[in-house]
Amino acid sequence: MIVNPIISFVGHSNSGKTTLIEQIVRILSRKGYKVGVLKHTHGIIKANKRGTDTDRFRLAGAAISSICDDKLLVRFEKATGHRPQAMVQALAKELDLLIIEGYKKEHFPKVLFSDELVDADLKGIIATVGKKKPASSKVRHFPPSKTSEIAKWLERDIIIPGRKSRRVIIEVDGKRLSLNDFVAEIIKETIRGALGTLKGGRGRKIDISIDFGREI
Repeated sequence: MIVNPIISFVGHSNSGKTTLIEQIVRILSRKGYKVGVLKHTHGIIKANKRGTDTDRFRLAGAAISSICDDKLLVRFEKATGHRPQAMVQALAKELDLLIIEGYKKEHFPKVLFSDELVDADLKGIIATVGKKKPASSKVRHFPPSKTSEIAKWLERDIIIPGRKSRRVIIEVDGKRLSLNDFVAEIIKETIRGALGTLKGGRGRKIDISIDFGREI
């Protein structure tokens, strides 16, 4: 069981990762889950062309430069100096599941696309996808045609437990605190009682941010 809603699909080019991810996203999105995909590339992203307004804002020092039309929001943010773990965790906060294509060497739970398990030395492999089940593998295996089974596994082992674990989240300067069920319930009911006295204080999901202005 994984409580962080993150899974990384790794393997060689043309192994079928992108096609399978596309199918999984379609299945889970139709079930009402909010699914995101992050593709890691070693090439240069060409979407933010030189001389465009967003490029000028970024070069001027904007932490985030974005552009939006009636259907799509595109956001450019500096990745230099940010650890992949931190960027991925920030994206995952907004989602029921974040699927990563790439980041092979990072310590994320991984699904490996390989019949021969040539990358078996990678850390964090929890499942494999291939035409043949490797005899030496002790992790879960899926044939590439079993898209629905893979989606059900992700829902059961990652999405649902992740949703439960995120019912109460407290972060201090970006670092998430570990809460046991007793403390989480006290915090939840205290906030429920306080907000219940305010107009507009009722809802399913409540986000609270407090800046003390100094270290407490």
